Amino acid sequence: MMREHDDEDQLTQREKSTLDIITKELARVRATAMEGSFGTQKEHYDMRRIKARKKKTEILYIFFGIHTANVVHLAGRLAEQEQVKAA
Repeated sequence: MMREHDDEDQLTQREKSTLDIITKELARVRATAMEGSFGTQKEHYDMRRIKARKKKTEILYIFFGIHTANVVHLAGRLAEQEQVKAA
């Protein structure tokens, strides 16, 4: 474990800068992909505009929307597994 720390200390300023750039770009790409996935799910489950008036109701609306999407995904996977077993 001490070895890893020593390796980090030996990075040059240029290497640290490059590593920072790569890390930031990776975080940006991950965030974009996640937001795209949520956006697609929001469109599919008619959640473009949250119809709740109170904060707790809004949270529940989003909660059930996310869990509905998860159940649909799970049901699709289970159906696929059943088809493979039947074949």
